[in-house]
Amino acid sequence: MLTPRAPQALAKEAYDLIVVGGGVYGIMATLEAVRRGLRPLLIERGDFGAATSHNSLRILHGGLRYLQTLDLHRFRESVAERRWFLHHFPDLVRPLPCLAPLHGEGLHRPWIYAPALALNDLLSARRNAGLRGERALPGGTVLDAGATRALFPGVDSQGLVGGALWYDAFVPNAPRLLIETLHWACARGARVLNYVAGQAPLVEHGRIAGLRANDLIGGAELVPRAPVIINTAGPWAARFAAACGATVQTGLYQPSLAWNVLFDRTPPSSHALAARARGPGGRTYFLVPWKGALLAGTGHAPWDAGPDDPRLPRALLRTFIDDLNTAVPGLELAEGDVVRVLAGLLPAATAGTGDLAVRETILDHGRRGGPGGLFSVSGVKLTTSRRVADKVLARAFPSARPTPYSSFARPDRRAEHPDYPFAWMPAAGDNGWRDPLAHARRDEAVHHLDDLLLRRSSLGDNPVRAVALAEQTCALFGWNAERARREAEALRRALAPMVEEPGSG
Repeated sequence: MLTPRAPQALAKEAYDLIVVGGGVYGIMATLEAVRRGLRPLLIERGDFGAATSHNSLRILHGGLRYLQTLDLHRFRESVAERRWFLHHFPDLVRPLPCLAPLHGEGLHRPWIYAPALALNDLLSARRNAGLRGERALPGGTVLDAGATRALFPGVDSQGLVGGALWYDAFVPNAPRLLIETLHWACARGARVLNYVAGQAPLVEHGRIAGLRANDLIGGAELVPRAPVIINTAGPWAARFAAACGATVQTGLYQPSLAWNVLFDRTPPSSHALAARARGPGGRTYFLVPWKGALLAGTGHAPWDAGPDDPRLPRALLRTFIDDLNTAVPGLELAEGDVVRVLAGLLPAATAGTGDLAVRETILDHGRRGGPGGLFSVSGVKLTTSRRVADKVLARAFPSARPTPYSSFARPDRRAEHPDYPFAWMPAAGDNGWRDPLAHARRDEAVHHLDDLLLRRSSLGDNPVRAVALAEQTCALFGWNAERARREAEALRRALAPMVEEPGSG
């Protein structure tokens, strides 16, 4: 179970480090800390994984795209980390077949993809080492036009010469993966607190000695002590580093807007499609079959506003839909098909652009005029989040040797939370869906209705279902009518498409 909520008591315990920010990078840093025999405290001002980490496309890319630039370091790192997820979370991560139609334009030709896929398989020869058979990833291949049409009946046939088929990995229920990682870390001694906001560090003799924080539920000031703070606050990382007395470093986190869109539409293929909008400069998007609905992404654009509540301008949503319809003629998506816009902020390579940074940033502020023991991390993607955490822990605690994962097994907690299809609704009299929620409410640091339905269960994947089940779910908490009303309204706001209307910004 996650740490029982006793923030004032937990703040009095001794820690080796405090991790600020409970997205995927903070959660992985907490796991890597306990793997080194350290005692971490993770604090998160909202709920775990509620911001950008919640809004990902859920694909664990192995690095095929990096072969285009011969970035073999990132390729090998991505392959290894994809295998790590498949090995340690076989109940939550599965192979994902990916298909890219080839129309004989630019690099999209069979004679280019065939050697690229062969090289991909050769350089990832150990991609299945230690994996269960059903989690092993087959090799890639180039298909002819007929086989491509069979897998993707709606493909644009004009100029079609074939298709490239390869395999990556997919996390259908990404919020559960984060919670299960927290269970793993807590079972090894980590302490975690959501709804606790870090304010300013304790600094003694030029070094970190602890952190002043506020319990946003109980209202108390907390002052946990530790000689190291790892700042994984994502879009808020620069703000927190500045509050800690560090010079805000250019490049720590220059935000760009990223988004994925969930459509209430039958997927056009059983495979994830790498579909490119036709025409000069056409972007490639992934259309992923997700629980019977269609998840498409990822779009990128510049972002010059603050880190709170990023929203996709409606004009960009319309352009995104137009691009998808151009890439897949006959798809005929419309705004009315949009279920949710999953928008968040990712670090840009250059401020004021939508170009995503290609590598993580790890800063030791003590070497740059800030307090010793303060580290900041700016990560790029889900796939390499654990590896980045491993790197920052190695810098912060160079003498702490990590336990091999062969001796650091994840607790066996599989199949406790069903992964519901998008269209599923409980039949009349079926109350079995409430049992996992009751367990999560008790054991998984749940404080609000949206914590439970959106980030502990897949019931919230379908907004209509989540709202329909809100009243019965509130009954599990024993709230009075007014509290239940407020929680249900907060759930509706959280489920609303994150689209900015013209003139509302």
